[in-house]
Amino acid sequence: MVWIYGGAYLFGAAEGANVLNNYLYDGEELALRGNVIVVTFNYRLGPLGFLSTGDANAPGNYGLWDQHMAIAWVRRNIVSFGGSPDNITIFGESAGAASVSLQTLTPYNVGLFKRAISQSGTGLCPWAIQRDPLFWAKQVATKVGCPVDDTARLADCLRVTDPRALTLAFKMDLTNMEYPIVHYLAFSPVIDGDFIPDEPQNLFAHAADVDYLAGVNNMDGHMFAGADLAVINEPLRKIKP
Repeated sequence: MVWIYGGAYLFGAAEGANVLNNYLYDGEELALRGNVIVVTFNYRLGPLGFLSTGDANAPGNYGLWDQHMAIAWVRRNIVSFGGSPDNITIFGESAGAASVSLQTLTPYNVGLFKRAISQSGTGLCPWAIQRDPLFWAKQVATKVGCPVDDTARLADCLRVTDPRALTLAFKMDLTNMEYPIVHYLAFSPVIDGDFIPDEPQNLFAHAADVDYLAGVNNMDGHMFAGADLAVINEPLRKIKP
């Protein structure tokens, strides 16, 4: 079983946070309860993982490519750890769940895994795909002093910018939000015509032949509730004041 962690595509790690000497994602819990090998990995997040200019200069989806490469590595090597390359399940939560869904839809993963489990998220969620990546790319570029009038120059400049500066260039103000937090997820997967060649709803019709289970984790959104309460109904007021 290959775990893909969540975190709004902005934060997270394979083991998760260490709380009272217990990691949030502890593969031992599953390994002790079932005859499974649990694999976790890290992937690029935020601007480093998902910044895109919406064209070939910075196509984006680097974090999804990291996930794909990790899954492919498991396929090639899991037999050396006593596992079966023909019985791989990928699973994830929140942004990791949407990532799992998108991994089932990309043509690059055909034949790499047998099953997939999405816990609180799929590629059909409105927050799973960034529809205006260039806007957010320009926001970061402006913060680090890169040109924004040409995507080629913008991308070239970002590539030679200190990664720490790029990461810190985007900050989410949780105290003055006009809409729920999902409206401010700046760096998410994009439809790049390659890894994600089409709209997710269209790709589902031609998805990989895998067993797919989707559900919702209890209390999955509790960490966002405090920030969202004041504005949770704001989108509805646009429909009916």
